[in-house]
Amino acid sequence: MTLSKRLLWIGILVIGGFELWSASLILRPQVDATYRAYFIDKTSDCWPHLTDGDYVLGESLGFLPDRRERADRIKICGWFYPDNTGTWSYGAFSRLRTKFAPVGAPLMLTITAGAMVSAAHPEQRVAVSVNGTALGTLRFDSLDLEAKSIEVPRSVADMSANGLDWQLDYPDARSGTEMGPQNDPHLRALRFVAFRIAPQS
Repeated sequence: MTLSKRLLWIGILVIGGFELWSASLILRPQVDATYRAYFIDKTSDCWPHLTDGDYVLGESLGFLPDRRERADRIKICGWFYPDNTGTWSYGAFSRLRTKFAPVGAPLMLTITAGAMVSAAHPEQRVAVSVNGTALGTLRFDSLDLEAKSIEVPRSVADMSANGLDWQLDYPDARSGTEMGPQNDPHLRALRFVAFRIAPQS
């Protein structure tokens, strides 16, 4: 084989290899795991929003349209837009972030919400965790508003200066179309009206 033919074949192999590499990036792009889950694999409804998490301890944050500014500062993902009844959870979980000076004592988280329930599905469970520590499960059984509370131990509460990352998991969430055929089909569980963290009394 002459030198020119060798160079030609080498060129063909190089170009072919580049084409295969390019195709692999298209079929399986090298992207962040969060980006992949949300945009490519569609395995997550959570696209995280940047938030400073600024929170005043004891403040009740409203999830209605006319009070949404403060609540929007702690939302990361897993929320529909608010309407006049509150803000529905979006997907299998919701995330929030709060940041405030620690008080050196246990705290109490209180959520005021109504649940997506029916005769066939009479309860919505909410598994609450913060900074990876499971706190327990709240149970909501009415579309009408209920206030439910859960204790945050001091060992976790004292992390608040660097931020408390909350995750609310909804094992009983169901498609919004159960509320009507024109509703968004994404999973929903609770209709939030207020979120409050306060020192335990």
